Amino acid sequence: MKLLLPIFLLVATLIIPATPVAAAPMIPDGFADPAFATLWMRADRAVATGSARRSWTYGASPGEMRYERFAGAPGDARLVQYFDKARMEVNNPGGDRRSPWFVTGGRLVVELITGRMQTGFNDVEQRAPDRIGARVSALLGPDGLRERPDLALPATTIVRYESVTGHNVPRAFRDFMAASPVDALFVFGYPISEPYWALVRVGGKELPVLFQAFERRLLTFNPANPPRWQVEMGNVGQHYFLWRYGRPLRYAVPPFSGVTARETTLTLPTYDYSGALVPTSPGDPIYPYPRLDLARVGSLQPRTYRAVVVENRFLELTFLPELGGRLYRAVIKSTGQNIFYQNPVIKPAPFGQRGWWLGVGGLEWAAPTEEHGYLEAFPWNLALETQRDGLVVRMTTVEQQRGFDMTATVRLRADEGSIATILVVQNRTGSAQPLQMWMNAALAPTANRVGPATHFVVPVDQMIVHATEDRALPPPRARVEWTLHQNRDLSRPSTWNGYVGLFAARPTPFIGLYDPQADAGVAAVSSTGFAGAKVFAFSSNFDRRLFTDDGSDYAELWCGAQPTFWDDPPLDAGEQRVIAADWIPLQGLGDLATASDHGALGVQRRVDGGLTVGVVSVRILPAAPVRVIHNGREVFRSTTVVLRPDLPLAIELPPGIAGGTLRVETGGFALETTLS
Repeated sequence: MKLLLPIFLLVATLIIPATPVAAAPMIPDGFADPAFATLWMRADRAVATGSARRSWTYGASPGEMRYERFAGAPGDARLVQYFDKARMEVNNPGGDRRSPWFVTGGRLVVELITGRMQTGFNDVEQRAPDRIGARVSALLGPDGLRERPDLALPATTIVRYESVTGHNVPRAFRDFMAASPVDALFVFGYPISEPYWALVRVGGKELPVLFQAFERRLLTFNPANPPRWQVEMGNVGQHYFLWRYGRPLRYAVPPFSGVTARETTLTLPTYDYSGALVPTSPGDPIYPYPRLDLARVGSLQPRTYRAVVVENRFLELTFLPELGGRLYRAVIKSTGQNIFYQNPVIKPAPFGQRGWWLGVGGLEWAAPTEEHGYLEAFPWNLALETQRDGLVVRMTTVEQQRGFDMTATVRLRADEGSIATILVVQNRTGSAQPLQMWMNAALAPTANRVGPATHFVVPVDQMIVHATEDRALPPPRARVEWTLHQNRDLSRPSTWNGYVGLFAARPTPFIGLYDPQADAGVAAVSSTGFAGAKVFAFSSNFDRRLFTDDGSDYAELWCGAQPTFWDDPPLDAGEQRVIAADWIPLQGLGDLATASDHGALGVQRRVDGGLTVGVVSVRILPAAPVRVIHNGREVFRSTTVVLRPDLPLAIELPPGIAGGTLRVETGGFALETTLS
């Protein structure tokens, strides 16, 4: 009886809604190993195509893939992939691939109920049994199970006794398992509990549901469902992943044809600042751009803006041409997360060279002067160009003070998880003109905020102070050690005492921002290196009412064609200057260590002292072996796996790896970082 409570609590979190879900329109890809795809096709292809009227055996799409530590497997690690309802495993990659047991299924229900997480053929790690869903109401009173004679339906008649575990199986579950397209013992395992009824909420209603725990699955019987959907499998794989790793399972994005574009509108609450604009005259440093009388800014009103949405398999981009031609949103389709900060209101803030600035969020094009330049609040022209392998969004405007022609180009290729951006400034005047040009991304990886674990990643050992309220830092133009300055980790805005802006002390091939708690971030990379790179964020004591109304905030990554805001190199007549950056939205890496235009590498140290290495490719590599090399010695080699933008590969390395150089090689690229 002592296992009843964990089982009751578990079933309440795994019940599937009573209304059957429509079948998936396409066969998914994203399987970590061809054997996983073969097993899924045997079990669930008929459900996906609609030719079978039953529930999923594994789930509609494959989820995250990992090399988990597993004592006794080759290299003490095994390849696993999670699905809604199960986990597939390869314990011996050198085994017979024709064997029905080459791929095994984890005994996830056993581990969830007992709290004994299997970490090897003979090793377990004791964790607390799952207690999620403690508010569920079940037919379990002070004296144990309460009899409900009205639930003694024919389908509940005991028709099988399993002598191995000593449990009875009712007809409903016996018949369901017998109809499985894959061997029942392989898919379900032995029963580990008796069948019981519980009162649970299904679709907002409290209903009696019969359930029984098996080694690998949890079966439920809901007599209120249509006949073919009365028996279903709980989302054990999904729930187990959350229990083991502390976050929801992510899935492979379904196939998508090419790159599409559509025009729409967005209605955004906007403070009426048009009547507060003050014309300037020659002699004003910002002429001919207007200044703003903040005291005359009107009330908040809904305003509709033109929007252009461009989408490929992995990303959905939204552009607002009326607000500086900015890339306003970039949504990772596998998680639904927008990588950019998105201000809930359009509100003039007293920042920047004009004396006012619109902190809308997204990626802005800053020119021709320092800070945010003059152009982020005014309309740009937008045109679309279809190319063989993708689509180009081209925004143009003429800078009014110095006469520059500005062109911002964003290219989204089919089946890629990165955003290629180019900012070009041409001087069509008859004389040289001073020019600063930057790309500036406002980022908020934790629910539109900068979290306590959010940190910048800049591969330099010194930074230059630009401006700060933090009195413990030296004045502008002084250098500070990076990342540790006077025993303080300056890469984390949570350690700052006031806003801080810092320039990289030398050109850098990439810059990034990552939040390990949200397990999300961004990297900006350049194949030739950024001449200038800057980071900026607020501290907890900054008054955010200056730029927003809901207390949200952001951190900024700047990529520049010049080293700092104090540099104004002239652009000769008839010449042009260019910044190019690939922006890589990241999720599931654990943390960010390094990045290139091919992908990114993450490294995290676990509580057992071992390292978990995450690697993601910006494009699909269908047959990529992965090697991990520490100080010149190979410490891990995978079988051939699929690398793709939506499913980073996690590799759990054993304890004992510390310091020196860590290099990860794939079939298409290599990434290297220094371990602290």
